[in-house]
Amino acid sequence: MTRRSMGRWLQVVGIAHGAVGAVIYRDVLAELGRDVVDSVPDRGDRAAAFWFMTAAPTLWLGGRLLSSAEEHDDIPAQRAAGIALAAVGVVGTVAMPKSGFPSLVGIGGVLLRRTLRSRGGA
Repeated sequence: MTRRSMGRWLQVVGIAHGAVGAVIYRDVLAELGRDVVDSVPDRGDRAAAFWFMTAAPTLWLGGRLLSSAEEHDDIPAQRAAGIALAAVGVVGTVAMPKSGFPSLVGIGGVLLRRTLRSRGGA
């Protein structure tokens, strides 16, 4: 029996994050696409859309790297990912309960459970 890859699940979260962002920020993203250079201020709708969308490839990349750590039985890397994902997920869920942050709690929790059962790495 093969374990489900939490890295793949994190990649799915990244793709979903981008898809959701493309829908909810479509008007703002269209404005950014027209203006491009120096078009993102520090605050406001444009900043929110920009940072929301930058999280998507970052989540996907984190998932890809986590998949590699899983494939190579890199327990310390998986444990670090589990701690980081669970912590960000908990803080995010508290701050924004109606969000995707609970998915990070779930992925991080599975990683922590798996790595704490394992004897590999410190």
